[in-house]
Amino acid sequence: MSKSVSILFAGGATGGHLFPGIAVAESLTRMSEVSGLGCRIGFVGQGSPLERDEARVRGYEYYAVPSVSSLDVGRRPIRSLAAAWRSYCRARRIVRRFEPTVVIGLGGFASVPAVVAANRMRVPVMLLEQNVIPGRATRWLSRRAARVCVAFAETRLALARPDACRLTGNPVRRVVVGGVSEASDRKRLLLVLGGSQGSRSLNRAVPEALGRTDVCGGGWRVVHQCGGHDPRLVEAAYREQGWEARVERFLKCPPTLLASSDLVVARAGATTLAEMSCAGVAGVLVPYPFASDDHQRANAAWYVQRGAARMVEETEGDGEWVGRLAGELGLLLDSESKRLELSIEMSRLGCPSAADAVAGVLAELLGEPLGKRLSNSGVVRRVVDRAA
Repeated sequence: MSKSVSILFAGGATGGHLFPGIAVAESLTRMSEVSGLGCRIGFVGQGSPLERDEARVRGYEYYAVPSVSSLDVGRRPIRSLAAAWRSYCRARRIVRRFEPTVVIGLGGFASVPAVVAANRMRVPVMLLEQNVIPGRATRWLSRRAARVCVAFAETRLALARPDACRLTGNPVRRVVVGGVSEASDRKRLLLVLGGSQGSRSLNRAVPEALGRTDVCGGGWRVVHQCGGHDPRLVEAAYREQGWEARVERFLKCPPTLLASSDLVVARAGATTLAEMSCAGVAGVLVPYPFASDDHQRANAAWYVQRGAARMVEETEGDGEWVGRLAGELGLLLDSESKRLELSIEMSRLGCPSAADAVAGVLAELLGEPLGKRLSNSGVVRRVVDRAA
């Protein structure tokens, strides 16, 4: 009788897809330590430094498989289909070598090769979907998945097999749940997050919007994640507006900053929102306007409708939308009570045990005897009761 499980996570081209998988892997590691059930964990992704570093620093195995997006197929069909076939063949070799008990797809086109290979090799597949509107990969792969863990009740309505869905919330890393605030000073903290890859629009718009407010920058400190753009140029933009900012390409541990933030300006990626809700922090959301199926706007609207955040939609004509951003920032920077209202409602929407809930779905999928060992570990949680 097997006394171990092998879990292969597929996907993770961006932090928004990767970090929920890391959170579930952390939960499974704790579970294996408590239950005595061995748990081998691996990740297969596109080969980005983010993926490699986050997996290997935790001791997880890592495999690289280049993937092809649906946009590439539309622009260069023959070349893209040939590349997709090579990716599938490579993924199939990895699945055969790893011998996973279950493959967990993390969403996005980077998850497709390994999930398809696992399905055709009759390995059970479970998917994580972080967004209100499910991505194209999830919509396609979910037809053959044994389980789909969703963060929002509405997501089930957009999938072909709602009966296979389980409402778990969006898994967040333990550093988010138990985040420790940085040493604070008398200045309040404004955190600007453009996602793991940064946002050129926010890099330009936030300093300008702050300059249009009547708020004095001397009472605030700004920490800004700028992605693959020159931090010195963004810092200079803040100085021109009378604000000082610490600007970095990539913040290694935003959760510790979230825990001490007074206000956040961010894109509306589902993982960012999940981390904000666990931290209970007030935020102004600027959805990425070119996200597939406009899913970031749907994510932001879900929180706004519940009084947990404010939203500014990015539109053509910088002056117009930056002016609206300035209005929201001026209102919130100047009012602790309004920030507190948002913070309270945001914290009510947090799902700090979502990763453990996903572990519970995995136990359900595995059945006897391995699933029972997982369930008896005391780590797994029931599916969350989340506001619809």
